[in-house]
Amino acid sequence: MHDRKTLPKDAGLTLVEVLTAVSLLGIVTAVAATNFTAMAPAFRTRGAALAIAGDLNQARMAAIKEARVYEYFPISGGYQIRRDDGVGGRELVKQRVIGTEYPHVVFGHTGISEDPYAGAIASSVPTAAITFHSNGTVQNAAGVFLEAPSSDGLVQQAVTMSAAGRVRVWRHTEDGWR
Repeated sequence: MHDRKTLPKDAGLTLVEVLTAVSLLGIVTAVAATNFTAMAPAFRTRGAALAIAGDLNQARMAAIKEARVYEYFPISGGYQIRRDDGVGGRELVKQRVIGTEYPHVVFGHTGISEDPYAGAIASSVPTAAITFHSNGTVQNAAGVFLEAPSSDGLVQQAVTMSAAGRVRVWRHTEDGWR
């Protein structure tokens, strides 16, 4: 047989205890939300930089796999990934507008004059198409610089590409590129 356990009449929480717990939970949530809001520009800028780096790597790998030329072609506020259509033209593979997908993120390098390799920055975006050849080499390798305003100033990222096709994402801090 089972013995039934009965609770004492004063078991449970009082209204004061419940209200105290709810109040503490509200305070912790408010602090966490404020911190998250302050970090959002860094997340957006990093996301945009990683998207660009991924598209560059994908274009290079597709050029090798398909044995055809691919391009990263800058457009106003974004870029296109295009490939050789086989008859002397280019066909659009992908188009990305940075400000639409990543709010408040723009191309820029405010206050920064050197890229991560200590070379002078000529432009925030490539001035000509970056071309990926079927043998894996890159023509017109260039950097892309992104920034977004935050409560601590500007959050800045760079995507660089070497002539050999290595893509890297960098973050700018007070100490330089990391």
